[in-house]
Amino acid sequence: MAKKNQLIKCAKCGQEFPNDVLSEAHKDEAFVSDEAILCKDCLIMAGGNPFTGQTYLEFQKQKKTKQHDW
Repeated sequence: MAKKNQLIKCAKCGQEFPNDVLSEAHKDEAFVSDEAILCKDCLIMAGGNPFTGQTYLEFQKQKKTKQHDW
C-alpha cells in the first residue's frame, strides 16, 4: 500500500503544502515562526523575513538531528 502524503497547512490562511512539494527545490514555500507553519505571504504579513526565516524543511531536519537531553 502506498504511503499517503501528509498535508502541511499555513496556520493563518490555510494554504496546503503536500510533503512531496517541500523538497530542496521548493524549500522556500513554507516557514516555521513561533512553532506555527506559515506560507511566504503570511510570514511577510506577520513581520517576518523569508530570507532569514527558518523554512519548514530546515525545521524538519533539525527535529531529526536533535540530540537527546540525557
